[in-house]
Amino acid sequence: MLACAFLLYASASSMQILHWPNEERLNTVISAAIYLASIACMAEGLMRRYCLKGSYPLAIACLLTWLAVAYFCYAQPSVDAGSHSLNFGIGTILCMASWQIRRARRAGGLDSTIFWVFAFLSCSFFVRSLLTLALPQYFVPQAFGSLAFWFVLQLALVLTGLILALLLFAASLTNMIARLRDDRDVDGLTGLWNRRSFDERLERLIARVASEPHALLLIDIDHFKSINDRYGHAVGDKVLRIVSKLIQGCAGSQALTGRVGGEEFAIVVPAGLAEAHELARRLNRLLTETLVSDLDEGHVITLSTGLTMLQLGDTVSSWMRRADTLLYQAKRDGRNRIVQQAATA
Repeated sequence: MLACAFLLYASASSMQILHWPNEERLNTVISAAIYLASIACMAEGLMRRYCLKGSYPLAIACLLTWLAVAYFCYAQPSVDAGSHSLNFGIGTILCMASWQIRRARRAGGLDSTIFWVFAFLSCSFFVRSLLTLALPQYFVPQAFGSLAFWFVLQLALVLTGLILALLLFAASLTNMIARLRDDRDVDGLTGLWNRRSFDERLERLIARVASEPHALLLIDIDHFKSINDRYGHAVGDKVLRIVSKLIQGCAGSQALTGRVGGEEFAIVVPAGLAEAHELARRLNRLLTETLVSDLDEGHVITLSTGLTMLQLGDTVSSWMRRADTLLYQAKRDGRNRIVQQAATA
């Protein structure tokens, strides 16, 4: 949509420069329609970036602006009135789009810059039209495509549009890189961090909060292989997704969560042993209460958990190894239990 907007703008400008069609009023009406189509595409493209849909008021504003230009070309000829109608109409359309984008834009420096440049572009149409009224007479155009009019009123638009295009290109590139990073770092089935990404983030967390209480829960779905063998891998995947959603819902926004093995999950929370133990109990309770439609009636899914606190001098491997030892003990002792610091809970 944005590429179409710039193409339409270039087409309308070329029509005015080349005086095609040659008849002045027809040229004005057609080029105004193309300018408005360009503005509509720009507004629609930007709103789509923020998952917004175009609205009928924008379409109505485009139509009313074009009718005003046509009126001042044929019914009551006035170059000034037609020019101001087009500028004020375009400014209104872009301001309406800016207002919608303001409420939906993402947090971040680049998106804020895009918004303010777009808002500046929107307001510039009002300012340019008002400045035209104050210009000396020899600057006042006899046609929209005259040389003085072009340089005085279009240069700022071209430069602002170029800046906006570059910002949008940079934003698209940033989004593409972010998607590639997510594909690399996020487990596609559960939406949690994969093992490599989890370890990287855990290493940074240890360096940052080495002296603060943090608990690591290493969780395994009991008898998961038998679920796959009995019900099929599709049902097994469904169980993995259910567990991951419960983890995301219970762990909280400050937790670091990941799928670190086939049916193994890890949670790091800024909490003491008692709080972390309660989190593990709540997860197990919620899972046993969750009905999975594809499982036989009475089939209850349980979890085994190894729970350990961050200790001075811990590394990712030492902390994970200690949690893995506790998890193995929980499974050896009969599963469906939490083992913390070598003591069964």
